[in-house]
Amino acid sequence: MLRLDFRRDPGHLSDAIHTLLDGAGLPAEERVQALGGALVLEALRPYWGDGRTPADAHALLRRDDPELADAIEAIAPMLLGRAQAQQDAVAALDAVHDMLRGL
Repeated sequence: MLRLDFRRDPGHLSDAIHTLLDGAGLPAEERVQALGGALVLEALRPYWGDGRTPADAHALLRRDDPELADAIEAIAPMLLGRAQAQQDAVAALDAVHDMLRGL
């Protein structure tokens, strides 16, 4: 496995992430969703566990890094809204397919 020191050249990290997203075949709008979700998970990872709820984890993050907690609060509704819209679209397509099968 190739190891790179991403701290020396952040461009390498950006290139690696771009390569992963290309390999996953995600369209642009899903890339943003994936990266936003990764940001939220990474921010909360040190605090989530040991039976803590997401709210507990967020409170601990807010205690230690209020600016990051603000960013998570700002991005989370957008991520949830996009995920819900995607679920709604899939459900609508399924309903159309069911109606067409009934014809």
